[in-house]
Amino acid sequence: MQQEANAILELAGSAGITTLDTAAAYGDSEKTIGNALHENGQDFEIITKYLSLDSYMPVAEALEESLKRLQVTTVSTYMLHNYSIYKKKPEILLEFEQLKKEGKIGKIGISLYHPSEAIEIIDNKAKVDIIQFPYSVFDRRFESVLPLLRQNGIMTHVRSVYLQGLYFMPPEKLPGAFSSIAPKIKKLHQLSRQYQLPLGALLLWFVLSNPNVSQAVIGVESLKTLQENIDFSKKELSHQAYRELQNFRVDDEKIILPYNWPAK
Repeated sequence: MQQEANAILELAGSAGITTLDTAAAYGDSEKTIGNALHENGQDFEIITKYLSLDSYMPVAEALEESLKRLQVTTVSTYMLHNYSIYKKKPEILLEFEQLKKEGKIGKIGISLYHPSEAIEIIDNKAKVDIIQFPYSVFDRRFESVLPLLRQNGIMTHVRSVYLQGLYFMPPEKLPGAFSSIAPKIKKLHQLSRQYQLPLGALLLWFVLSNPNVSQAVIGVESLKTLQENIDFSKKELSHQAYRELQNFRVDDEKIILPYNWPAK
């Protein structure tokens, strides 16, 4: 595992990728990245996240533990792992602001699931630099607030671009709970063939083509998946293809939010 992580970061650096997104809650991710950075002698902008599960841990203390695992002295961004932490304790951002003043973190972020949460962040004038949220060809809920976020100087990092692989499933093999979107999945596969582009490239470039999206966060499970995504990023999406993809919006949150998916 460590050997492949080293190879992944080496390939990422050579491909011009500058930012790594991780979290204390992602198993041994921070430790593995820290070891790879140390062994490879590389330098990335690192985003990691604060998550206090059972009892409150001071933000500075949680950050120090992350820094030790990552084997760095600062991170480019420290994020609240979810909105519920902010909702329960809005003043927690004051602890983040202190760390920013001390130079321990560069930016303050928060991970969201719903546009209403972004609106509340803006209305409260919360000192947040980056908001991360799900966005894809199907999941377009945040599009209405993207210009507002930009107007308020908030960077947008989007995740779930591939909706946990749902787009890549053969339409005829979709579980019954997803039968309603089988025709859309089929049409996406047809567009991929029509434009002679990998489906992943269509999906990735759809979100990157939105001028209000700052960065896309892509999960990497192996050296192979990283190389695939690097290849996807080198493709170009035509204006016609982008216009066609605009028609794939799905508003059913039982489909577009994986935490609502039925247990296997």
